[in-house]
Amino acid sequence: MKTKFNVERSTYDLADLIERRKACRICVDRDPDRIVSAASFSFDPEVVSHWAQWLGHLNPRLVIVGQDFSDAGYFEWHHGADDPRSATNANLHRLLTIAGFSPGRPPLPDPDTPIYLTNSILCLKHPPMNRPIADRWVRACSSAQLTPLISRLDPEAVVGMGSHGWRAVRLALGLEDASSSIQRAAGGCWTAASRIAFAVGHCGPLGLANRSWSRQTEDWSRIGAALNLGSGREK
Repeated sequence: MKTKFNVERSTYDLADLIERRKACRICVDRDPDRIVSAASFSFDPEVVSHWAQWLGHLNPRLVIVGQDFSDAGYFEWHHGADDPRSATNANLHRLLTIAGFSPGRPPLPDPDTPIYLTNSILCLKHPPMNRPIADRWVRACSSAQLTPLISRLDPEAVVGMGSHGWRAVRLALGLEDASSSIQRAAGGCWTAASRIAFAVGHCGPLGLANRSWSRQTEDWSRIGAALNLGSGREK
């Protein structure tokens, strides 16, 4: 486990961070045909991260950084909420239980489990859903959104899930000595002053093709042990 510097404590409050997300146009101005701000939709909820509508504890022990909140078509179809049939959420629920948390079933809001969910980019890709995420979107969002969010939430640990989530965490925490490849980093952990950073595979169907379910359960068991959660019961 290697140590790097901590993120400076943020002076932003939650309302600041919501407005910061809604007002940001860095990537939209660069790539208007590829990405859109959720704030352009009248039903855009008053949240920093749309994924946090399931797990959005404001004093979390753990922040999880995934990939994205799908695309603008998905966002419009589900009116800014998440799909109850999401395989990623179902798998993450199982993995969090294995780690020793007791999260509510997604996507119903769970205000009690000390986890905050966010993504490597907070804007929405234009369809199709498998449109690639540009590295420069992750860099911009890590600096403008994730770094102050982590500082405001001040979690004990941060998990980068999948290649884009891990890239965002690595940038936000300044983990230059950690491998940029999720294939090499997955299963590892580092420290950023008092904060632990973990790299894990993405738990969606495509992510499981790259890192098996058995290896992902091992990774999340180690996260639970590091946080002294005890072992979960579901395997």
